[in-house]
Amino acid sequence: MIKLFRNTRRRLLRANRFANPASSTGRYLLYAVGEIVLVVIGILIALQLNTWNSNRIQQEEIQTTYRNMLEEIASTQTQMQQKYTLIENVLISKNKRSLQLMKLKNKDSIHKIYETLIAVSNVVTVVYDMPTTSEFLNDRNITGIKNTKLKEILLHVKRNLRFGQIVDTYAANQLNTLIEPYLTKNLNYAMVVEGRDMLVINTTDHAIFFDNLELENLINLKIETDNAKIDYLRTFERVLNNAHQEISNQLVDSD
Repeated sequence: MIKLFRNTRRRLLRANRFANPASSTGRYLLYAVGEIVLVVIGILIALQLNTWNSNRIQQEEIQTTYRNMLEEIASTQTQMQQKYTLIENVLISKNKRSLQLMKLKNKDSIHKIYETLIAVSNVVTVVYDMPTTSEFLNDRNITGIKNTKLKEILLHVKRNLRFGQIVDTYAANQLNTLIEPYLTKNLNYAMVVEGRDMLVINTTDHAIFFDNLELENLINLKIETDNAKIDYLRTFERVLNNAHQEISNQLVDSD
């Protein structure tokens, strides 16, 4: 392209020289201006090529990031199913069983209460490690997304990741400030948690399980917290399903 401009300019200069041989100063001025124009055009073309190449590299990086995010989402969804099952079928189920046995007030069921009471001190985290997704969900990257639907969904993912930390913090505080202090003060902790290398020496009065409003409240409070975790997992799972679908669509549209 630049060569074409230069050849055209030389032809015009030759034509001007024969038409007006006395205007040498004008010819040299025209030549200098032509060189400047060619340099400017060359710079603009180089900048355009550099911009195009940078955009291409950036798009390839984004595509790679999207694919990694899909893998993270799929892995997280698998973990969510496992935790959902653990919370609902084990923890909540055992805590409900503890309340049912306490309501019976049957001394022969005391040992069964100890077997189920472990669920009140068992906490399942709902915080997920999604490094690629979390790193991508900063304000600069989200702002640059042109797909408005994908942008909205990813904002939901970001909010749900943060909310999971809030839910976990609440459950941890509940365990540390209410549940464990009560268990260690009023029950035989080794019998409750059946921890490794623990030794049962003293036993407590089994009547503590009957007409015990404080223990009843703690168990119901734990059930409430675990149900909140299940609600959160269900919501987050729907958000991740939408994110997986829209990211997949984005990759197809970009191919």
